[in-house]
Parts: sequence; structure tokens; C-alpha cells
Amino acid sequence: MATGIDFEVEGTTTFGSLPDESFRYLLSLKSEKINLWLENRTSKKQWQSGFLSKEEYVTTANAFVDASAADYISCFKQCLDCSVDETQESQRKLVSLKGDTFQLEMNIKIRLLRSFRNVSYVFKLEPVAVELIDILASKLKDQQEELEKLRSRVDETERVVLYAESTTWTDAMLRWEPLNSGNFVLSADSTSITIVIPGLYAISVLVSHVPVENSTAGAISLQKNGIVIQRAAAGSVVHYCRYNNSQQYASHRTSTSLMSMVQVKADESIEVLCSGTSYIADTASYLTVIRIGS
Repeated sequence: MATGIDFEVEGTTTFGSLPDESFRYLLSLKSEKINLWLENRTSKKQWQSGFLSKEEYVTTANAFVDASAADYISCFKQCLDCSVDETQESQRKLVSLKGDTFQLEMNIKIRLLRSFRNVSYVFKLEPVAVELIDILASKLKDQQEELEKLRSRVDETERVVLYAESTTWTDAMLRWEPLNSGNFVLSADSTSITIVIPGLYAISVLVSHVPVENSTAGAISLQKNGIVIQRAAAGSVVHYCRYNNSQQYASHRTSTSLMSMVQVKADESIEVLCSGTSYIADTASYLTVIRIGS
């Protein structure tokens, strides 16, 4: 806040006469005088009214009884914040004058019981000399505002998370325990999980298993609607036995993990298929599904 300023309110606004432009505004109060400041957010040009006493913007036609300068600032802020739709209670217009000067016109509809009254305020805005440091500060503020918008969007994104566990298999498919989430639906045979809410998902699976001791090439596959989207090899180890001149196969308990970013439509399903390997009776497998975007 500038030195000597009693208080300030700020925001962004647009005008119907300049549909492609966006402006930042600042309303300042100092010793019962107000200043209206505008900045074009693209060009970084600035204008202001200079500090005005109440007599310089209030007339008998637009005065509010016993209203202070702070009350008028509150009223002007509401007008600058409202939609440019003509059906709104307040309207505003920015008119270009000579010498890069603007005239800011605000029309406010006041309702009292069943009647209403239109009041108008007019301010002449003169150009302000802008230094490089002011432009840099304005660009930094733009970036901060965009960051806040992104944070808000992330906060608004519905959090969809699933942790599922499997201890048995059915026809080489992992069979999942009952789910505790309304955003996912388990199939009748418990081998397929339907995702209710569409979006971008991070899906990871950890499968505990023992590869079959033969020449079969085993694999752990993550599927969407029966189509493999990621696969990992899971075969047994082969070694040569010099005593009987033969190949022998050996395997041991192990685990295989998969992780994929998947765009999922509503009611698409995911499955985990295991071939050439078998489950471990006393060790569970796990699935994690997290929605990270739309």
C-alpha cells in the first residue's frame, strides 16, 4: 500500500466496448479522496483519475445520503466486478478520448422496495508514465494470478483414489477383494474394475508370483477393456546341467510392478493378466489407481 493511503481494493475487469482487452483496477482512498487506476493487462499502459474529493464525482443526481468515500469505493468495485451482460444491475463503459485519455462511465441501478433509480458516475482517466520496473512488477502479478487459477483448478478436481488387493487368481486374471469406493465397480467374477469417472489416471500394480519352471515366456500385463497397455516379462531362469547334459529351469518367489498413465473414458475397465506364472498363496498383489486430471 502506498504511503498515506487509508485503504485500497483491486481486481480485474473488462468492458463491452473493448471485448478483447482485460484491465486491472485499483481503487484507493486517502483522506476521504479517491483515486481510480486502470492498467491494460496486455500493453501494460496505465491511467488514473488522480485523488478526487467527493464534490468532484458526486452530484445531486447521483448522491447517496450520508455515504462516505469508502461507501462509494465499495459501490464502484461492485460495478467493475459485475458481468458486462446488459441484464446486470450495474453497467460500465470505457470511452476513448483524445491524447490517450479515457472516460470511465459507471451506471448503477439502485432498488428501493418496488421502485428503482439509475445513478451514473463519470471519471476522466489520464495516462500514467510507466517505468520498466512497473512493467516487470505487473508481469509478475499476472503470473501469480495464473498460478492461483491453476491451484484453484487442481483443488476443484475431484479426488478419485483406489487401493485394491488380490490374493487369488481366476483363469490367469487377478481376482480383487471387494472395493470400498463408489467411483469404481467390481465385475461379477472380481477380475475387472470399471472406472466410473473419466479422466487421466496413474495406474500401478504390484504382482507377487512364481514363474513356471519351463521354457514358457511368462508375462504380467495391465489391460484396459481387454487390450494390453503395458506388459513385463516374467519367465523362469534356465541353466545347463553338466552332469546329464540337459537344460533345467528354476524359479523363485518374486514380484513384478507396472506403472502407466492412462486416459480413461467413463465406464472403461482395467484388468491384470498373468501368464506363464502362478500366484503365491500367502502373499497379496496390489493395485493403485489415482485420478490426476481430466
